[in-house]
Amino acid sequence: MKFIKYLLLAFAVPFFTQCTDLDEEPYTFLAPSAFYQDAEELGMAVVSVYDAFQTAYGGSNYKHHMYLEVLTEFGAPAYAKDDVHLWNAWYDINNPSRTFSNDWPRAFTLINRANIVLGRGEGIDMDETLKSRYFAEVRFLRALANYKLVRIFGGLPIPESYTTSMEGLEIPRKSVAETYEHIIADLEFAEANLPLKSAYSANDKWRPSKGAAQAFLGEVYLTRASMEGVDAFFDKSKEYSEKVIQSGEFELEPDFKDLWYWWNTNNKNGKESIFEVQYGQISGEYNNLHVMFGVNITEASIGCYMYRRYGPTIPAYLSYSDDDTRKEGTFLDRFNRTTNGVITGELVFVPEDNGFYPGSQGWNTASPGNIKFYDRTPESASLKMPQANIYVMRYADVLLNYAEAENHINGPTTDALDKINEVRNRANLEDIPEGVSFQELDDFIYRERGWEFIGESQLYFDALRTDRLGAKVQDEWEYGLDNGVYMYKDATLEFVPQKTFLWKIPTYDLDSNPALEQNPDNVSK
Repeated sequence: MKFIKYLLLAFAVPFFTQCTDLDEEPYTFLAPSAFYQDAEELGMAVVSVYDAFQTAYGGSNYKHHMYLEVLTEFGAPAYAKDDVHLWNAWYDINNPSRTFSNDWPRAFTLINRANIVLGRGEGIDMDETLKSRYFAEVRFLRALANYKLVRIFGGLPIPESYTTSMEGLEIPRKSVAETYEHIIADLEFAEANLPLKSAYSANDKWRPSKGAAQAFLGEVYLTRASMEGVDAFFDKSKEYSEKVIQSGEFELEPDFKDLWYWWNTNNKNGKESIFEVQYGQISGEYNNLHVMFGVNITEASIGCYMYRRYGPTIPAYLSYSDDDTRKEGTFLDRFNRTTNGVITGELVFVPEDNGFYPGSQGWNTASPGNIKFYDRTPESASLKMPQANIYVMRYADVLLNYAEAENHINGPTTDALDKINEVRNRANLEDIPEGVSFQELDDFIYRERGWEFIGESQLYFDALRTDRLGAKVQDEWEYGLDNGVYMYKDATLEFVPQKTFLWKIPTYDLDSNPALEQNPDNVSK
C-alpha cells in the first residue's frame, strides 16, 4: 500500500549532500538496528529529515506551489499545458484523485524520519545540549509538515512513534484543535532548545533558530485566530511575533531585489531569512520551481528552462504602483533574445494582449514571469540545475503578522501602522495614513501581503483564513470574462470556495489507512 511504502522507506537514510558547503559525508542505507550509535550518526539522520523536508516543501513539489496560487486572484495559468486552467476554474475539487496527492505521503515520510530520530536517538550517549538541539530541529520540521497538511486537509493522524513493521499503521485522525496543539508543542520545544541564529557558525546558518520557532508560533496562532475567531490567539500571535522583532536577530534587506538569487547570488540565509529550503547545483538537489513561473522560452541569458505553467494574473501585475520597487524585483516582463550571444530582438509582455500568445511583442505565455526562484547564472543554463533557495518565511512576514494581530487586538494603532509601513517604505511606498479604520487597515495588510509575497505559496492560505478566497476568485473571473482574457474564454468558474474548505485526502493514502475518515464534500458558496 502506498502510504505504508512511504513510511517504510523512511528507514532508508538517503544519499544526501547539503547545499551550504557543509562537511557532511555522503552515505548509503544503514539498517536501524545498526544505526544511531553515536552523535555523528544522529547528526546524519537529522540531515535525512532535512532531505525529506526539501522534497515535501520544495521545488520538486512544484505543483503544490503552482496550484495553490492559481486558486487565488493572484495567480493564473500562463500556458495551457496539463489543463492548468481547470485548476483555476476550481474544477472537480471534491474528487480525491485530483487533490494534492504528493503532499500527504511526502509529509508523512518526513514525520516518520523525525520520529525515528526522536525515538532511536534517545538512548545515545552524547552531549545532551547537542542532542536537544537535534531533537528541536526535527520537531521544528515535523511541525512545519503538520502545519502545511492541517491547512489543506484538516485534522491529521499523529503517529506516536516511528514505523517498525506493518503493525500499528491504522491511526485515526485527531481533531483540528488537537493537531494544532501538537504543532504548537513541537514549536515550543524548538523555541526552548534551538540557539539564536547569530549563535550558529557560518556553515550552519541554514538551520532553524529560536527566532524561527517563535516566528512560526506567531503565524500558527494567527492562522488559528483567523479560522476560529478566538481573540486569545491574536494575543499569542502578537506575543511571539514581538519576540522576533525585539530579538534584533532579523531585519529587512534594504533593497528588495537583494532577497532573490536572480539579483544577488550571495543572498542565501541572509538577515531577512527566517527559514529557507536549501538548494545547490547537485543532482537531485536543485530547485524545480524554475519550470513554472510564466515564460515559455529557453534562453541562456535568463537561465535554464524558463517556461510555462503559471504566473501572476494580469490584475495582480497591474495593481503594483510603478514606484513600488517590488514590481521590477519580482516580475520578468521583458528581455533580450540572443543567438550565439548576439541580441536578436526584445520580447515584451503587453497586458493589453490579454494573455493571448505569442503577444504583440513576441511574449510566449499569458502572463509575465515571477523571477523569485529563478537562477539566471550561466551555470544554471549549462547544467540545468538552478540553485535559488525557497523562503519558507522571512522577516517581512513577521512584521505583517504583528500588524494584523495588533489591529485585531487594539485597532489601527501607531504600533500596527509602523510595522506595515516598514515593509511599504522598503518598497518605496508612502506610509498608510493614521486615522484608517480597523477594516481599512485589515484590507491594507491583505493587499500588502499580496504585493510582498506573490509567488511564495502564502497567498492561498491568507485568502482562505481571512474568508476572502471565494469573493476574490469570483472578482478575478469576472475581470477575465469582461476583458476577454485568454485563459478565461469559453470557461466557467465551477466552484466558489468557503472559508471551511478542505481538500480531500488522496485516494491511495486513504485506502492505506482504514482508520482514516475522508473529508465531506465541500459546498460551493
